[in-house]
Amino acid sequence: MNKLTQQETLRLITLDSRKSEGGNLVFWENARIFPGGIQRCFWISDVPANVSRGSHAHWQESQVLVAIHGEIKVMVHQPGQDVQTFVLDESDKGLFIPPLHWVETEFGEKAVLLVLSDQVYSEDDYIRNIKDFESIQERNH
Repeated sequence: MNKLTQQETLRLITLDSRKSEGGNLVFWENARIFPGGIQRCFWISDVPANVSRGSHAHWQESQVLVAIHGEIKVMVHQPGQDVQTFVLDESDKGLFIPPLHWVETEFGEKAVLLVLSDQVYSEDDYIRNIKDFESIQERNH
């Protein structure tokens, strides 16, 4: 596996925002993260307590996860490292996740997760079995 560049490194990012007494405006104008633009956008809401979402990795797709409401815990297993846990609870903070990172999420009460992606949906891009993911990691390290 090639070394990931800084652009492809798992990391927290701060989105552009304007805060005022009238509320907060958060916006995306970041071609550095997705030079080809956002190709897919979706959100997940109304997740019952104690239900885990995600539990997959992507071969090629990179994503930015943003908790636009509430709190979301994101557990990421990246190649050759221990699981890292991130708490998303501010609407102007996102988590950049490059390809080949196993992701699971836990939603707080009434949380809403926005996902921005550099790829259109393709079922072939998903790795849905943790054993397959682990064997890919072993082969590449």
